[in-house]
Formats: sequence, structure tokens, C-alpha cells
Amino acid sequence: MDTPLHARFTPAIEQIREWHGTQQRKYSFEPYWTHPVTVADIVSRHLQNDEAILSALFHDVVEDTPFGPHDIFAFVRNHYPSADAVLVTDTVMDLTNRYEKELCPGLNRTERHRLEMLRLSRISPFAQSIKYGDITHNCQSIREFAPGYARHYLAEKQEILQVMDKGHQVLLQNALQVVVPS
Repeated sequence: MDTPLHARFTPAIEQIREWHGTQQRKYSFEPYWTHPVTVADIVSRHLQNDEAILSALFHDVVEDTPFGPHDIFAFVRNHYPSADAVLVTDTVMDLTNRYEKELCPGLNRTERHRLEMLRLSRISPFAQSIKYGDITHNCQSIREFAPGYARHYLAEKQEILQVMDKGHQVLLQNALQVVVPS
């Protein structure tokens, strides 16, 4: 995948390729690592700092791989010494879904969604900005590759964006345009 991200992010891209391994996106079957690269590209158009781009690149690592926050922290500290490794790691943890089905088997989807929405409303504006890029790319993909599921999925994301409104306003508006097209 060609990426418009600055070459200095090549080590991070290679790391997420390794950590995500052979995972594929659910509906498009693209290599999973292309998703965080696309999210980083979306975010980088409005937030050019290294922490935003690195947070976007690593945003699904804890949720979708066996690697944890300590791995992200060590990687950022070792490869991007001028970046705030604590901010990147904390942001990734803010973006990690705490109410996945496997983590909360006693809760139904509606209740897990409600709790995750409440949690996301309280994360930092910086983390919310990264989440807008994630929602934008996921909704574009769902619209294209799973149109039957899109109506339900987009409705959930619209609810989240209504309460998660403290981040970068252009990124928020871009996400809203994908979720609720005019």
C-alpha cells in the first residue's frame, strides 16, 4: 500500500504490519494493517503532530493483537524519541473498546454499545479526534462492502458522534458526513 504519510512513519507502519500479521478487514478482506494507515492519513490532514499519527497507527493494537500498551510505549520511545510515548499509549488505551462481547459476555449488544458510547464521551478531545478518523474509514468501508449491515452500524456511529463532540471539529464534521450523508 502506498501511503502519503511522511517516510519517518515507515518504522511504525512496518511494526503494525508485523503486529497485525495476517489479519484481514472483516468485509473487504484487505490486510488489516491498511486500516490504521488510512486512519493515520485521515488524521494527518488536520493534526500533523507525531503523537496523533502514531496514535492512529497503533489504535487497534491492544484490541486486535496480543500486544499491549507496554509494547506500544517501548516502540514509540525507542523509534520516536521526540514523541510523547505516554500520550500515544494513553490515547491508544482510550481508543480500545472496553465493552467487546468477549470482555462482557453477560451484556447484550445494545447495553455494550450504550456503555462504550458513555465511555467515549469522556475520553480526551485528542483521542476523540483520532476516533473520528477511525469512524470515518470504518463507515466508508461498511457502506461499500456491507451495505445490508450499514444502516444499523451507521446508526450506532451517529449516536456515538452525538456524544463524542470535543475533538477536532473538521474531523468530526467529516465523520458525520460519512455517517449521515446529506
